[in-house]
Amino acid sequence: MIGFWDRLRILPRFFYRILQGRGRNTGDEIREEFWETDFSKPGKTRFDIKSENAYDAYLLKGAGGKTRNSALALGLKKSACLAWVEGSGYHCGDMVLKARLRLDCKGGYGAAGIIFRQIDEGTYYMVLLSSGGHFRLDVVRNNTPLALIGWTECDAPASAGAMELTIIARGARMLLLINGRWAGEIDDASIAQGHLSFALASYRAGQTGETTYVAEAFLDYLSVDTRVAVVEARAWDISTGKNPVPRESRLRLAGTFAAMGQSVPALVQLQKLWESSGRGQEDLLLAARLAQVLEHYDEAEEYIGAALALSGGDPANSGILAEEKAKILYARGRRTELRDYVAEVLKTHGPSVVLLTLLGHAFWELGNYQEAGSAYDRAFELDSKNGLLAANAANVYDLLGEREKALDRYLAAGRSYLEMDNYGDLGTLIPKILALGRDRWEAHALAGKWAFGIEDWETADKEFKLAGTLQKKAGIPAKDPALCFLRGLLLIRQGKRRKALPLLEEAARLAPDYGLFYFRLAETRYLLDNNPADPRLRADLEKALSLSDEAGETWGWANNLAAQLSLAEGNTEAAAEYLEKAATALGERPPVLVNRAVYQYLRGFLDKALAILDTDRGLDTEGLMANCAGNLLVRSERLEEAHTWYQRALAIAPDNQEFLINCASCLIKMGQYGEADTLLARAHSHAPSPAVLELITYVAVKKGEYYRAESACNAALELDSAHVPSLRSLGWLFCTSRRWDEAGAILARLEALTCSEEDVEHREELQRRILEGTTQLIPCAACGRTWRIPLDPPPVSFLRLVAMPPDEIPAGTCPSCGTSYCIGCAKEHVDTGGRFTCPNCGKPLKLINEGLKKIVADWAAGALPDPPSTTGC
Repeated sequence: MIGFWDRLRILPRFFYRILQGRGRNTGDEIREEFWETDFSKPGKTRFDIKSENAYDAYLLKGAGGKTRNSALALGLKKSACLAWVEGSGYHCGDMVLKARLRLDCKGGYGAAGIIFRQIDEGTYYMVLLSSGGHFRLDVVRNNTPLALIGWTECDAPASAGAMELTIIARGARMLLLINGRWAGEIDDASIAQGHLSFALASYRAGQTGETTYVAEAFLDYLSVDTRVAVVEARAWDISTGKNPVPRESRLRLAGTFAAMGQSVPALVQLQKLWESSGRGQEDLLLAARLAQVLEHYDEAEEYIGAALALSGGDPANSGILAEEKAKILYARGRRTELRDYVAEVLKTHGPSVVLLTLLGHAFWELGNYQEAGSAYDRAFELDSKNGLLAANAANVYDLLGEREKALDRYLAAGRSYLEMDNYGDLGTLIPKILALGRDRWEAHALAGKWAFGIEDWETADKEFKLAGTLQKKAGIPAKDPALCFLRGLLLIRQGKRRKALPLLEEAARLAPDYGLFYFRLAETRYLLDNNPADPRLRADLEKALSLSDEAGETWGWANNLAAQLSLAEGNTEAAAEYLEKAATALGERPPVLVNRAVYQYLRGFLDKALAILDTDRGLDTEGLMANCAGNLLVRSERLEEAHTWYQRALAIAPDNQEFLINCASCLIKMGQYGEADTLLARAHSHAPSPAVLELITYVAVKKGEYYRAESACNAALELDSAHVPSLRSLGWLFCTSRRWDEAGAILARLEALTCSEEDVEHREELQRRILEGTTQLIPCAACGRTWRIPLDPPPVSFLRLVAMPPDEIPAGTCPSCGTSYCIGCAKEHVDTGGRFTCPNCGKPLKLINEGLKKIVADWAAGALPDPPSTTGC
């Protein structure tokens, strides 16, 4: 038992520990203290170090395993991801935080930093330093992020080595220093206090091959000082200029606020800049622009005037300043002054898009329309990608009644908008373009492209057809590759992929250096014939790969298609190489993951394949991954599970043609023809295609609905006259109904097509069935020689032989036993009258079968000598 005096000796040490801040922290209390990290052991770090699926967190020992230079390490396993290691409950409000960190993005792009005043996963402040040499500060409240300071350039990129970050937080005031230099400041009172975390974000993975992590960050040092006197002293030193703020840093921050649309905070930074280091041209120009945004035109004009005075008339600088002054004059409605000022500046500084545009505005509002059109034209000549300039000129010429000029400018504006994917502004021009150019194929082609871009397929089809008709009427050859390409894509959407093929080929011919056209051409060839060894397909794919920018979108999709072809051929080694390149360009997109899953399946790992497809359901926004899982399970004959996956895919995309077909095919294998028929009817109503109609044919036959099956085949052949499966099915239907002539016509059409080996086998099978249904095989009972004759041969007229036929010709049939013999075998059995007899019955052989008689008659016709000539010498 502890006595009274013993308790007295313990109390001073107990209070001393409290005063020194070494008592137990409950996690919510805020104390005035200074502490530094100790990364020698997890229990000393004040961080909850644990790993998750997307990242690993661990302590990194120094060289030789020493603890002195240890660090907290954080490694991300995937890109487009943010992760952090949370502090273990020590709360901070006002503080001076110093951190030294390193960042390795493996050739990609990412950022690392500190989260502070964190209340939970959805509420905190975060400072990040990027591998590209920028920093940012965000506040997140209730999972809603808000940028307080957007990406702003700092003096040294994080990838150059260790970066030192200092955060001074005092109430709502936050100051940031990077490598000891002032970088930014902001006032925000959203969050008063919270704990710390070490954060890492990866925005884009690098191209350094397979590594464990796409990005790593290391926190080498961290100290936090929450003593009020220290915090106030540091903040005071910066606010009073004791620690001077670099001019370029203040200007960068002002530029960031301006880019964020925060005009007032940007002007505040400029005012502080001028107080410490005076005015300069760059900051005065920025101030003038900010004042215009705020509609403070007096201040804007004063700022730009001061900037012009500093420029000394230097054309390199004063040109931009003159443009800004012209904008102010226009905003203030001083048209005449603007016209005269711009005209003078153009004489001394040369042409300028901005000045010519403003001059056009001045002329327009002054009623000088011809001069306005000329000014807009000159501006568009300098900037041919700015469709607004051409549209302005078109409006002028339309007002003046110069229709051809107006239409040409509208078309030029429309092409510029189309190139920029600006379908909104393009849509406002389309009615004018069609009104002025109803007889011009270019007008309808542009209207079709606009309709295609906004997914108005019906209008696009109508306008493309009109454009084609007008081209043919005028005798103009196809010269617009984009028009051919889009018409082809439209036909594909309509289920007419084979009809689209010539258009895609023409697009590639007209634009031989455009990789996207070759990629879609290769993809179409593969989807049509499913022949990965097709030399034309391979040649198109090689062009797509060679013409596309490496690591670009088209290059990535071309590699993904190359992987798909390799998988179809069973070449998993080549597929793995292509998949790696596709992932580099496209990232973790569903089509790439689908091929990766097929790759694992072909290696014998179905479970791994399904795991890839089931990792993140939120990623499968189009249902591609669920559909692939169903396909793999069907190939593994696990039909019930496959049906479940197909249902998941259809829940995501209920009208997807491929999903409906695959699910119906699975139900057909399961014998559920009624439900399959319902799905196929849905697929046909959304987008008729030969593939859907072929399955409808199969189901109709299974249900005994032969007339419906024939109708489905004919409908499929109307969409694609060379659709081999539908031709084959129609041929078999004709055989079933014993319409042999029509079946023979189908066989002739199949023989005229280039078919795969599998299709050739099916064609030969149909040919055998037609022969079996229309002919019979009669053998020689002695030697086995056979003759194929029609089942119901027509009668042969009286036959008279003048010579002995060869041995292979039929000698006849025994009327008693019904056996037939060739002449070669029958010569051994001749009666006294010189007639062939049956070796079994001894009765004379007779040519009683009209088919055998026809064979003899044909030989006789060929054996007769030519009739003598009736003309003289």
